[in-house]
Parts: sequence; structure tokens; C-alpha cells
Amino acid sequence: MATNMEKLVIIGSGQAAIQLAASLRQKKYDGRITMIGEEPYLAYQRPPLSKAFLKGEMEEVRLFLKPQKFYDDKDIELISDARVEKVDTVNKEVTIGSGTSYAYDKLVFATGTRPRMIPELEGAENVQVMRTLDDAKALKTQLDQLTHVTIVGGGYIGLEAAAVLRKMGVAVDVLERMPRLLARVTGEEISDYFKNLHEANGVNIRLGAEVQTYQKDGSSITGVELNDGTTFKTNLILVGIGVLPNQELAAEAGIEVGNGIIVDENCETSVSGIYAIGDNALRPLEGQPEKLRLESVPNAIDMAETAARHILGLERPAYDPPWFWSDQYDTKIQTVGLSSEHTETFVRGDVATGKFSVFYFKGETFLAVDSVNDPQSFMACKNILKMGLRLTSETVQDQSKTMMDIFKELKTQKV
Repeated sequence: MATNMEKLVIIGSGQAAIQLAASLRQKKYDGRITMIGEEPYLAYQRPPLSKAFLKGEMEEVRLFLKPQKFYDDKDIELISDARVEKVDTVNKEVTIGSGTSYAYDKLVFATGTRPRMIPELEGAENVQVMRTLDDAKALKTQLDQLTHVTIVGGGYIGLEAAAVLRKMGVAVDVLERMPRLLARVTGEEISDYFKNLHEANGVNIRLGAEVQTYQKDGSSITGVELNDGTTFKTNLILVGIGVLPNQELAAEAGIEVGNGIIVDENCETSVSGIYAIGDNALRPLEGQPEKLRLESVPNAIDMAETAARHILGLERPAYDPPWFWSDQYDTKIQTVGLSSEHTETFVRGDVATGKFSVFYFKGETFLAVDSVNDPQSFMACKNILKMGLRLTSETVQDQSKTMMDIFKELKTQKV
């Protein structure tokens, strides 16, 4: 158990950081907690930025995960608008841009990620990414003037923004290099569904789109020309081509990195007493042959809880399968598990009515499910994966039973 002399510094002030601090205090950690963040805000939710906040359905104050009073009451020192420039693992201190140093006994990297940018668009006036509150504010203030937006990248962030923009009457082109939308994260059935959904709402989607050139007028982008000669005029380019982990500071400090800061099952890095949590961490996952970096709120919360328990000498939390969600128009997709190695898929429900689930199997091993407007199937499968129950493809194809009934039967069989 930590003593009241122990000093813990968290680099980062997002979802993982505040969850770690809150978990430590909840478990009676009595050391000093200092959180250093680059943004001038309290920790806030990112998922609503490209949805409810952008649409004006959620005020800024509701984005914040905890009020200032929480930090005060829990004796959590928040240093905002400050960038850590150096980590000295020998003398155990971090130094911010002003030159002020903070000693630590335990250190946590919760540094998150940053959007990948297209080099040709660097410095252009009307190019936007969607990662931070400032990004969302910048796009929100332009909405009234926009008539035509080109989104480069057909992932969740770009598609969520497309849905909001179309509801506001903005013409939207989505340019995706891959042969289908959401190709990195889901199967063909879901890709096809969302392509049809967006096209039905007026989004122009180009798959296999290779950009030949970005047309400019001064420092503004006025159009995009593909290598087949097709040209798209635009007021604004929204870039959504993935993110990069903020790991340079850790690497410079001699901590092992790959596609993220490498951690073990306790979220501890290659240097004892230094942890990494959230989107920036490359972690082992149950049933996965290689370490993975996940970008999701549940992953940030899970890793923060795991690190907090290890810092306090407690057992790791029970396995919780990775899960994700997205909202577009009136459609909610919920995913649990990882489908990347699947060999077969099975669909339950009715795709035409927009309520169905796609089940992913590798041989006879159930890997994951994508549930579209089907929360019961999502919850049933979350419990099945969490409890390690054996769901077969034959059972999935029997649609005379609900997935919740199937879960209950499997649970009974295990007992």
C-alpha cells in the first residue's frame, strides 16, 4: 500500500488519466497525485465531439467527466495547458515547458493519440481533424458557412461527422482508399450496411479512391482530384485517416515502444514503476497472439483500473472483453470482441429493417459480434465472451431463440 509520502505523476489529463486518479482515491491511495495535461480543460468525453456536441445537442460543460470540485475534494493536482518536455527515469522527475520539474515515485503515461495528417494538407486553412474539444469547436463554428465538405477516410470518426453534416444540409463526399468502409475494424456485412445507410442519406461515397492532387487557392483547398480524373469541389477537408500514439516522450526516456508504449498485463512498461494506459498503450489481451493497441473509452477505463490495482498491490480486475460503439443517424452499432482473424460470419435479425447482428467465428471459436440497433444481442454476447462460454455457429443460426435466452442456457450448462 502506498504511503502518504509517495508521489504519483500522470502525464495526460484525458479519460484514462482521470479514471486512474479516481480509482486510486476510491481505493484509499493516500499519496500525492499530480496530473499534467496539454489541453486547457478538465478531463472530458471525446465520443460526443463528433456527434451530440457537433450537432449542438450537448453543451460544453456536459462534456467534462468531473467538475473542478472533484479534483479539489480528492486532492488531485491538475496542471493544465502544460507540456511535459522530459522524463528523467534516473532521478525520477518530469519537466514541463516552463522548466518546472515534478518528482515521482510512480509515473503513468496517459498521453493518448494524435490524428494522422496528410503531408500535402499541412498548413492549409480549411483542413480539419476531429480529436480534441478545440477541433470540434473549430468545426462547429464553421457549420453555418459550409455547403460542401470532403471527408478523407471512411472510418467511424469520418462517418459520424458525415451523418451530422448531412443532417445539417451540408453536401458530403467521403473518399476511402480501401475497397469498403470501416475495413480495418469490421466485416463486409457491416461495411455494406453503413455504405447503404449513408448513401440513402445523401452522402456521396467513393471507395478505392486514390487522391491525385489537392487543388488550392492560396492557402485554401478548393478541390480534390482523384487519379481517375474525378474532381470534387469543397469548402473544407475533414481528415479521418487514423491516429498515431503519443509515445515519443516515453521512447526518449528509454521505455520500450512499438505501435504504442509496450506494457505487460498490469499496464507496467519496461521500466519498473512506470505505467502506460489508454489509447497510447500496446497491451496483451486474452486470447490474442500479439499485443494490441485499442482506441476506446472502455479500454481506457479498464487499463486505468488495472494500473490502479497494481500500484496498490491488489489483484487484477476480472477479464472484460474489449467493446466499442458508434452512433450515426438513428443507428447505433455496438461491438464486443475482436473480429480481425475471423473466417466465417453469421447474421441474425433483419438487415433490411436495420436491426441485426453479425457474429464472427474463427473455425468454431466465437470471436466477436457487431450489433446494429440490437442491444440485447450485444449484451448477451458481452456476457458470453466475459464468462468464456462456448457459443457455436450452429446455435447462432437457430433464430427461434433470442440471444439472451441462448446466453442463459449456456450459463446454466456451465454451472
